[in-house]
Order: sequence, then C-alpha cells, then structure tokens
Amino acid sequence: MIQVLRFLFLIPTGFVLACFVASFALLWPFIDLPASASVDPFVWTELVFGFFAQATQVGTLALIPWGLFMVLTEALGQRSLILHAAAGLAGGFAAARIPPGAGSAALETAMIVAGLAFGLVYWIVAGHGAGSWRRRPTALPPPQA
Repeated sequence: MIQVLRFLFLIPTGFVLACFVASFALLWPFIDLPASASVDPFVWTELVFGFFAQATQVGTLALIPWGLFMVLTEALGQRSLILHAAAGLAGGFAAARIPPGAGSAALETAMIVAGLAFGLVYWIVAGHGAGSWRRRPTALPPPQA
C-alpha cells in the first residue's frame, strides 16, 4: 500500500518541487530589484507570476524526457545520486541548446545549473527510493554438509 502512495504522491511531488527549484535557478541570476521594490506589491506580484510561469515552462519541457527517466530508474531500481545529477545536467545542457542563437552565455549557464538543480532535488525527494517497491532476492541459506 505504501508503494502505491509513493507512485501517486511522492514521485509527482518530487517532479513539481524539482520544477520549482529549476525555475528559481533560471530566474535568480536575472532578477535585479530596484530599491523601491520592497514596498511595491506589483513588483512582487510580477515576480510570483513569472516564477510560476517559468515553473510551468520547465515542467512542460521536462515532462516527457524526465518521465521516461523516472520509469527507467524505477523499473531498474537505479537510486544513484550521480545518475540523477548527470541526467539533470544532460537535460539542462540539451535545453540550453534548443533555441538556436539564444546566444547568451549567462542564459546557457543558468539552464545547465537549473538542470542540475532539477536532478538533485528530484533525487532528494523521490529518486533515492527508486525501485524500492521491487522485492529483493533473498540470499540462499548456506549448504549443509
């Protein structure tokens, strides 16, 4: 029963939280708040709306490739932090190469860092237990003489 809850709640929650963290990593280098921003509610509304719009964009872009990755790691029981970080880096690098001529080195770096953050947060929330639903083969008892 606990494994059903893992598939229904923990894995999607890990994906959504990873999208939030990746969108934060994408937006943080480019936010330059003026001194008057601390009292202006419109600036904060714009930031929050932009954050959720960016998180939606990250989730839309990553849903199918990361979904395939999630299915493979669950089926094969791969729980490696290095594997999840490398998959996030590969996704960030691929996303940085999608728009031809986007050009900005800062934007490409932010996309790669966002991919790494995505992979790490997903591993922290849900990836470290990948394949835990599978029964492990039990060791055979030692042969008796």
